[in-house]
Amino acid sequence: MIKGKNSFAIPLLIGFITLVGCSASDIENDQLVEIKETVQDPTITHDMLITVEERTDDGYKTVKVLENSFEMKKVEEVLENANWEENVFVSMATPPEYRFRITPSNYAVWVTPNGDRLEIVIEGEAKYIKLPEKVSETLFELITGHKLN
Repeated sequence: MIKGKNSFAIPLLIGFITLVGCSASDIENDQLVEIKETVQDPTITHDMLITVEERTDDGYKTVKVLENSFEMKKVEEVLENANWEENVFVSMATPPEYRFRITPSNYAVWVTPNGDRLEIVIEGEAKYIKLPEKVSETLFELITGHKLN
């Protein structure tokens, strides 16, 4: 009689364990799908912040972190719409006054001696531009929070 009860209880126990295991697996898969959807959300255009550094006597220090998506997009638009000179190797007299990174490019920024325009080099890509005054003013204010001049 005891042998008969065990033969009924063991398959029931195995079935219960399988059912619980499958339910837990479904929960994990649902969470994984939710995480993937969040990461791949097309409304999110920036996965990083833009950290702007200024040259000081002691090296570079962070002066502004752009975390506002509007500001980041505006900076990207200015740089994408710029008329870059390509295959240009620029040698400046001083290290850049400012620098920042927008994946995958590193930007080095100098203020012209007159203080009215920005010169930018995309490091490692042999690209250079001297921005027009109005565009320089806009970009400088976006990356530093200050007015140019």
